[in-house]
Amino acid sequence: MSAAQDAPRESVRTYFFGNSLVTHVGGGDETAVPHWIAQLALADGRSFAADGQFGFLRNFAADLPPLATWGFGKVRRAWRRGAQPFGEAGFDSVVISPANFIQDIPPDAAYRDGSGQSPLGETLKIIDWLTGQDPDLRIFIYGGWPEMANITPAFPPGPEDLSQYHRIAQGVDVEWYRTYVAALSDARPDADIRLIPVGQRLSRTLSTPPFDSIPALSLYEDNAPHGTPTLYAMAAIVTYGALYGSPPPADFAWPASVHPVLRDNAEQAIALLTDATKDARPLPPAASAETAPAPTSARPTDTAASPAPEPTNLPAIRPAPDKARLDLDGPPGVGLADPALAMGLNGVEDWTAQQPFLDLMKTARPWIGHSAETWGAFPFERLQELGAISAEGWPTRLPDGANRIETFVLTDMSPDAATLEGTYVLRWKGQGKVEVTARARRPRYDDGQITFQYRPDEGLVGIVLTQIDPTDPIRDITLVREDRVVLHDAGAIFNPDWLAVVSDLRSVRFMDWMRTNASPVTTWDDRPRVTDATYAWRGVPLEVMLRLTNRIGADPWFTLPHMADDAYMAEFAVQVRDGLDPRLQAYVEYSNELWNFAFPQTQWAAAQAEARWGPGQPDDAWIQFAGARMAEMAEIWEAAFGEAFHERVKVVMAVHTGWQGLEQAQMQAPLWRADMPGRRPPADHADAYAVTGYFGFGFGTEAFAPTVDSWIEDSIATATAAGEAEGKQRVALREYVKERQFDTAFTPAANALRQGGLRDLITTVWPYHARVAQAAGMELIMYEGGTHVAGFGNRVNDDRLTAFFTEFNYTPDMARLYDTLLAGWVDVGGTLFNAFVDVATPTKWGSWGAQRYLGDNNPRWQSLERYNRTARPAFAARAPGTFLNGVTRIGTASRDVLEGTVEEDVLIAGAGNDLLISHGRGDALHGGPGRDTAQLPGQATMYRFTGSPERAEAHGPHGTVTLVEIEEILFEGDGSRAVPLTSLF
Repeated sequence: MSAAQDAPRESVRTYFFGNSLVTHVGGGDETAVPHWIAQLALADGRSFAADGQFGFLRNFAADLPPLATWGFGKVRRAWRRGAQPFGEAGFDSVVISPANFIQDIPPDAAYRDGSGQSPLGETLKIIDWLTGQDPDLRIFIYGGWPEMANITPAFPPGPEDLSQYHRIAQGVDVEWYRTYVAALSDARPDADIRLIPVGQRLSRTLSTPPFDSIPALSLYEDNAPHGTPTLYAMAAIVTYGALYGSPPPADFAWPASVHPVLRDNAEQAIALLTDATKDARPLPPAASAETAPAPTSARPTDTAASPAPEPTNLPAIRPAPDKARLDLDGPPGVGLADPALAMGLNGVEDWTAQQPFLDLMKTARPWIGHSAETWGAFPFERLQELGAISAEGWPTRLPDGANRIETFVLTDMSPDAATLEGTYVLRWKGQGKVEVTARARRPRYDDGQITFQYRPDEGLVGIVLTQIDPTDPIRDITLVREDRVVLHDAGAIFNPDWLAVVSDLRSVRFMDWMRTNASPVTTWDDRPRVTDATYAWRGVPLEVMLRLTNRIGADPWFTLPHMADDAYMAEFAVQVRDGLDPRLQAYVEYSNELWNFAFPQTQWAAAQAEARWGPGQPDDAWIQFAGARMAEMAEIWEAAFGEAFHERVKVVMAVHTGWQGLEQAQMQAPLWRADMPGRRPPADHADAYAVTGYFGFGFGTEAFAPTVDSWIEDSIATATAAGEAEGKQRVALREYVKERQFDTAFTPAANALRQGGLRDLITTVWPYHARVAQAAGMELIMYEGGTHVAGFGNRVNDDRLTAFFTEFNYTPDMARLYDTLLAGWVDVGGTLFNAFVDVATPTKWGSWGAQRYLGDNNPRWQSLERYNRTARPAFAARAPGTFLNGVTRIGTASRDVLEGTVEEDVLIAGAGNDLLISHGRGDALHGGPGRDTAQLPGQATMYRFTGSPERAEAHGPHGTVTLVEIEEILFEGDGSRAVPLTSLF
C-alpha cells in the first residue's frame, strides 16, 4: 500500500536510526525532529512514542540489535531495550538516516576505505534484521538536507551560494536518495521501504516567498549544516506527514523560538512541506544504482566514505573545509614542545591557593546571609529557597530578617604569596550598598566601584551587601587586581602567575574543578554556567576548561558525573568535539575512584548494580556497573566524534591500584554483557588503563606512630643539643630548635619510604598493572600520584606530626624520592604521570600541592619540573606545536605593532594608533586609546562578527577572537586595505 493510499494514522511508534539532521543535541529538545512531532501529535489529538540512536549506516548495522539511547523531555519512550525484545515493542515504523556527505558515490558503490562495504549493502543489513523482527514494519529513509560546506565555503552563505545550495537539494541530492531507495526496494521487494525527502521539501519551501526571506542564520548554525529550532520544526512537518499519512494541525501554536515568518504563515508552510508525503511511498523496482547521477563536485570527496564507528549517541561532524584550508602562518607558540607531566588541578574555593582566575569573584564562597542575632542565619541554600538568589547566583534582595549578605575571597593566603599583594578593583552593576571588610585595607568607595589594598596573610576579604534594590539588584561583581583590569576587560580569564605553573603541562585533570566527588549533576541543565557568580558554587564550566586547555596547549582530562544521563554525556562530548583544539586529545573518565566506598558515587554505583541485577549478585557487582557505565559513556563519545574518535579521545578506565584482581570484574562486567549477548566487554571500549602512584600512606597511621615519633624526638634532641652547644638559652634556644627540629628525621623517613612502600609500588604493584594493561591493549597511565605522607585517623590531629609531614613533603629528601618514583614509572612502561595537585596550601589532611603558593619553587616542584622537561615516556607521536602555548604582550604609550603566535594570545596595546596582529585561534585583543587596527588571517568571508564595536567577537575558522577598543580590521587574505569594524556587523 502506498502512502497516498494509507489511511491517516492516529498512533505512531517509531524507531530512529538518526544523526544530527534528526536531532542536534547542541540546541536541546527544540533542535530534535521527534520533539516537534510529539508536540504536533499532541495538539492533533494523536499518539506518538519514539526511541532511537545516533550513528552512521555502518554503525547501525554493526551494533544491531538497536541501542535505544535517545531520550527527550516531551517524547514518550517507545521501548526499554532491557525489558523486552525489539520485535515486541509495537513499533509500526523505523526511520533510517544516511549521512549527508556520502552522496558523492553511487549508493551501491563501495566506500573508499577498501572495506568493500557500501551504503546500499549496510542499509540492507539493517532492513533484513528489522523485517526479521516484524515483516510489516514501514521503513522510511530520511532524506536529509545536503552538506553545505563544499557548496559554499563561507558561512553564512551569500544569496547566490544559498540559491545554489537549494537547487542541489532539489536536484542531484534528492535524485541520489530516490535511486538509493529504488535500489533498496528492488533488492527487498517484500519490504515496505519509503523515502521522506526532507531536504528537497525544505529547500523548495525556503525558495518560495515568504519563506525565502528567512535569513540563513535563522536556519543554520554552521555549514555542516546543523540547524536552529526553525529548521528542525520544518523537518518535523515533513516527517509527520509521512508517518501519519496526513498533515499536522495548521493551528498549532508555534513558540517564539520558531522564526516569525514560519509562525505567521504556518498553513502555507505545511502545505508546501507535506506535499512531500507523496514521495513517502514504496518505490517500484527501478534501474540499478549504477545508473545514479554522476557525483557532483559540490559534494565532499575526501573523507565522506570513512568508516568511523558511531555506536550510540552523536554523529560525527567533520571540520568545515574553510577551516581546513586556512593554514595558520605566523610565529610558533612558546613553551615545551613535548612535555611529559600531567597534573590534577586543585578545587576552586575561596581558600584555594592556586588563584587561577583574573576575576577573584570566580573563587568566592557562595553567598551567606546574617541576621542581627545570628551569623550565618541564611546559608546559600536557604537564600535560594527564599528566592533571594538569581539563576546565576547573585543576591536579588535581602530576605526578611536578614541585615546583610556577604561572600569571602582570598581566605588564609600564605604570606609568601607575593604575587597576590596589590591594589584591587571591585566593580558591579545594579543598585544597593556594597562594602569590603577584614583584610581589605584603605578602601576607596566610588559609584559602582571600590578599590582597596590587600596583603596576603591569615584572614579573608569580605564583600558585604547591606542594601539591595530588588528592581535593579547588585550583580555582575568582578574583583581584579588593578594592574590586570585591562587583561580582564580584553577577555582574558586566567591569572598569568598561575598560567606560569600549568602552561607547560601535557595534560590537566579536572576532577576537582568539576566537583566530581559526590556530584549532584544528572542532566545538562544541572551544569555550571560561564555566567555563574562564582565557580566555587557548582564547579567550573566546560567552556572555561576548554579555554584553559586551548590556551596552554594541554590535553584535558574530564571526569563525568556518576549520575549524569546519556543526554548530558552526549552534549558534553559535542561541546568538547566542537570547542577543543583538534590537535589535542580529550581524556574522558567515568566519575572518580568508583572503587572507593568513602565516596558517595561508589555507594550509588552499588545501589544501581543491585537495582539493575537484583540482590544476591557477586560482591563485585558495583565495580561491574562502573565498568559498564564507562563503556556506555565511551559509546556516546564515539558517536559524537565519529571517525575522529580514536584520534581525539582517550577513554580512561581507572582501577583500584592496591586491589589486584578487582580490575577484571570492571574490565569484563559479565552481568552487563549478559543483559545483551554480543556486547563487547568494557575493556574493549577503553584506551587507557589508569592507576595511582601514591606512596607513604602508612606513615600517618597509628601502626607507624612509634617509629615516626622516635625520629621526631631524636631530631628534636639533636637540635636542642646543638643549640645548647652554641650557648643558646631560653627564647634563643627555642627559636633555634624550632628552625631545626625535624632536620635529622628527614633522612630516616626517606630511607624507610624508599625501602618500603615506594619500592613495592615500583617493583610489584606497577608491574602487575602494566601486564594487565598490555594484555588488554591499553596504555598505562596514572590518574593521581605523589606523596601520600599525611596523618590518618586520630593522628590527623597531632600538630607536631602535621608540622613534620608538612616540612618533609617539600624537602630535598622528598624530591629525591620523586626522582625515584618518576624514573620507576617510565621504566615500567607508564606514559602519563599525573601529579596531584598543582597548587594547594598544606593542611593536616595532606600536602597535596606541588607548590604551596604561587611562585613556590620548592625541591619537590623542581623534581617534577625537571621530569617534565627531560623525561621521554613512550607517548605516541603528536602534531608539531600541539603542546605549545600562546603569549601575553603588553604595549607602550607609543604606536606599537604587537604580533601574536599561531596559538591563543593576549595582545594589549597602550595609547597610540596600534596594529595588533592575530594569527587565529582564540586571541584576546585590546587596542586601548587611539585608532587601532586588528589584523586577522584569511578573508572577511571567513568571519562572523557579533557584539558591539566597543567589544566585538570575530568568529573565525580556528576560534573566536575578542576585540576590545579596536576601530579597524585588516584581513590578511583580502589585501592591504583596512575596513571599519562597524561595517562588519
